[in-house]
Amino acid sequence: MTQAINPLPYQVLRRHLRPLSIKLRINDGLVLASRTLWLALTVGALVAAAGWITPIPHLVWWSLTPLVIWLVVMIGFVLLKPLPPRRAAQRIDLLLNLRERLSTAIELHETGADTPLAPYQQADASALVRQLHPRQIRFTIPRRPLLWALLPALVMLALLTLPNPMDRILAEQAAVAEMIEEVNQQLAALEEELANRQDLTPEQREELQQILRQLQEELARNPGDRQEALADIAQAEMRLRQQLDPQTDLRQAALEQLARRLEQLSNDQTTPRPTLDQLRQQLESLADSLNQMSAAEREALAQELAQQAAQLAAADPATAQALQDAAQALERGDTQAAAQALQQASQQVANAQNAAADQQAVQQTLANTQAARQQIAQAGQQGQGQQAQQGEGQQAQAGQNQQGQGQNQQGQGQGQPGQGQQGQPGQGQQGQPGQGGGSTADNLGQQQSNAPGNVDPNRPASQQGQGSNGDLVYQPFRPSGQTGDPDFIPGQQGSGGSSEIRPGQGQQSGMNNPSVVPYEQIFPEYQRTATEALERGSVPIYLQDLVREYFSRLEP
Repeated sequence: MTQAINPLPYQVLRRHLRPLSIKLRINDGLVLASRTLWLALTVGALVAAAGWITPIPHLVWWSLTPLVIWLVVMIGFVLLKPLPPRRAAQRIDLLLNLRERLSTAIELHETGADTPLAPYQQADASALVRQLHPRQIRFTIPRRPLLWALLPALVMLALLTLPNPMDRILAEQAAVAEMIEEVNQQLAALEEELANRQDLTPEQREELQQILRQLQEELARNPGDRQEALADIAQAEMRLRQQLDPQTDLRQAALEQLARRLEQLSNDQTTPRPTLDQLRQQLESLADSLNQMSAAEREALAQELAQQAAQLAAADPATAQALQDAAQALERGDTQAAAQALQQASQQVANAQNAAADQQAVQQTLANTQAARQQIAQAGQQGQGQQAQQGEGQQAQAGQNQQGQGQNQQGQGQGQPGQGQQGQPGQGQQGQPGQGGGSTADNLGQQQSNAPGNVDPNRPASQQGQGSNGDLVYQPFRPSGQTGDPDFIPGQQGSGGSSEIRPGQGQQSGMNNPSVVPYEQIFPEYQRTATEALERGSVPIYLQDLVREYFSRLEP
């Protein structure tokens, strides 16, 4: 009678076989890792090489990502790949030269063999496995695949440590991204400011807020692309420019001129820049005081209103028509109709005031978007821009020095006796009967360097040079304020710079020019107009300093 198989030795065999099986799985993982390491390093080297062609943020982490993925796969292989007990026993028998004692015991148990020798064989395998230890199984790692992986490892290390030309582009993108975030905050503050303004029409406020919100959304999605950000801002600027009324500034200036004239008529103290609200109050006050005026005063007022209506017709036809109606009513003696027309003119001024507020908001928004565009355009390029400007300044200075030397040499070579020098009769001297064939002027538009002042066509030749440079509207421009080397312009007739007097040529002086205006008289008006344009935001923000400097240098 056969003896039944005892399950206890098999359980002991499985329990002691488990650490040995784990050692085998780790060894399999190391073998696979050594054979596939070159593949992960090659992919990482390719990613690092791509970072030298196109800017890739966090290039080091992206280059190490293939290695991380490879490591995760290797760990998963060790932990998850099954190793059956029979296969583990066979490999242990082979490695330790156990003559298939462990694998035979497992096979007998799994097949359910009922033989007299089966219990003895399992008991022998159980006693043998108790004597085994995992350290008896050595790791076998192939070295040649590791040598293959050395080359891509060195390439990747070099690509990640050497200076990368794409780092400058990445730095610019980071600066642009930071500036975009700052610009978005500025646009959000501007949107809140527009929402709190009570002088805007609801339609205009909603339109401006919609443009700002759309621009903020587009900039928020921008990772740092300068060109894309500038294109988005340019699109917003185009929408804002479509809402600008080219007649706003002209209408504003004309209405302010009307307000100043009405202040003069009412003997009130004139203000440098009256507001449209003051103009509206003046028209209403004038409408209320018509019945208190005499016939002569109403007639004078009618003439003045007709004149102001004619001047205002091109800038504000509606207000001009109301003033014209008021003037005609006064001429007829209908003070009630004139008062109604003046009230209508006041209403038109109120409408113009609302339109001016809307236009001011549009101009303010446009100026902010232009400033934002300039900030983004200059983000990350300040240092390069300064270097370029310094280089251009040095080149320009060198060119001016060379030009000055050439002019000096030319003046020395041509300034010989008999070639139109000052003080020689008939040789082209200024203020003398002879026709000049040469000039020693410091720069174009000036008389000779020995004669001070500008040429006034209203003065005789004997009195030229007695006035100052500030007497006329025209002034020669001298950037340095210093006299340079005189330039000589040879005559076109005769030889040696002299001229020939031909029959029919007269020597009379020119006609009196009544169009010359004193410089001090016309300058304040132009300066005031420029200042008003700056305050209204009509001048782009990047040109405002240039305009101020221009008028500062022209100030008498």
